[in-house]
This record gives sequence, structure tokens and C-alpha cells, in this order.
Amino acid sequence: VGAVEEGRTVFENIRKFLTYILTSNVPELIPYLAFAFARVPLALTVIQILAVDLGTDMVPALGLGAEPPDAGVMRRPPRARQDRLLTAGLLVRAYAFLGVLETVAAMAAFFFVLHGAGWRWGDELPATSLPYRQATTACLTAIVLMQIVNVHLCRSRRRSIAWRPLFGNWLIWAGIVAEVLLILLIDYTGFGNALFGTAPIGYRVWVFVLPFALTMLALDEVRKAIVRSRKAGCSAATAEGEAWGA
Repeated sequence: VGAVEEGRTVFENIRKFLTYILTSNVPELIPYLAFAFARVPLALTVIQILAVDLGTDMVPALGLGAEPPDAGVMRRPPRARQDRLLTAGLLVRAYAFLGVLETVAAMAAFFFVLHGAGWRWGDELPATSLPYRQATTACLTAIVLMQIVNVHLCRSRRRSIAWRPLFGNWLIWAGIVAEVLLILLIDYTGFGNALFGTAPIGYRVWVFVLPFALTMLALDEVRKAIVRSRKAGCSAATAEGEAWGA
């Protein structure tokens, strides 16, 4: 019984890990598509993408891989043998839902800084200029802030964030502290600015991104509630069918 519980937990944790990691791919890709097809300045540089993939995302993702078992993991029916770790539902949630929300926040922060500096569509914007470096910093910071919320959303595909102990996984919180410290070093130290092509940004950028993070939290909670209600409806219909059969 213990082995079955552990196996189910590992399987689910790998899915959580994949959802979290794949989500940030969307806001990393869209700036390059916008740069290529919409004459938009490149919102995120290659070295900044590496800062997310190899820096800020690493420890929280490992924390998801060490999530304790769900309370109801042994009350679920066995999964089908042909089930895969990477499913259409996981990809849709990561790429078409959470990833899109993160992209909106990241690009909005980028343009928020540019327009605040007086940039207008079509204006030349040297890569070494302060407004451009501040704008890319805002985009990078927005992705990190959205990923902080996302790691909590990925702890369960169906259950509300309120149903899991907020401090039940110390590794996730260690990862959050590590990524906050890292983004502060990238944004506000001379070494970080020189290495990652960033520049210090004001507190208004952080405040600007906050509503996007709260919106992603609320929308995913709504999605989970819909999934739970549909699952409950299917279970009720199955039970009714079994009763009529008896």
C-alpha cells in the first residue's frame, strides 16, 4: 500500500513539475515572435531567459517534485496503463492558460516602462539605452513574480490553493526566497546589471505586476472549481446508474 501511494505521488509530482516549467516557456517565446513579426523591441534577452530557466525556476520546481502525498491520493481509482505524464490537458493548462496569463503580465510590464520613458511605436531603441534595459528588467521581473504565484497553483491540478497547507513544503519556500534574492541581485546590483543587461526599476513596476499575479490566482481557482464540479457531477451520475442497475 505504501509503495502504491508513493508511486502515485511521484507520478503526480512529475506532472506538477512539468506544468510549472512549461508555463514560463510562453512568456520567453512571445517576445521573440513580437520582435520578428510586430516590430516590437525585444522584451527579453537570451541571458535573461537563462536567468529564469537555470536560476529562479530551479529550486521551486524541485520543491514541486518533493510535494507530500495528497490526502485523497489512495481514494482515487487506478489510472489507466496508457496514461502519459505529458497529456493534452497539461499542455493546454501550461501553454494556453497559465502561460498566456504570464505573457500578458510580462509584456504589459515591458510596455509600461517603455511608455513611461516616452517611447512610441516605431521609435528607435538602442539596446544599451537605459529605458530599454529597464523595460527588459521589468519583463524579467514580471515573469519571476508570476512564477512565484504559479508554483502554488501547480501544487494541485484540481484542489484549491486553500486546501493545501501553505507552509507544508519547506523546499518550495526556500525556492521562493532564493528566486526573490536572485531577482533583486539581477535588478539592483552593478554585477547583476552588467551580466544580465538589466537596470534598476522603481517600485511602481512591482506594484503594476501585482494585479496580474492576483488575476492568475483567481482565474485558476475558478478553473479548478469548474473541474471539481464536473467531476462531482460525473461521480453522481455514475452512482445513480449503479443504483438503477442494482
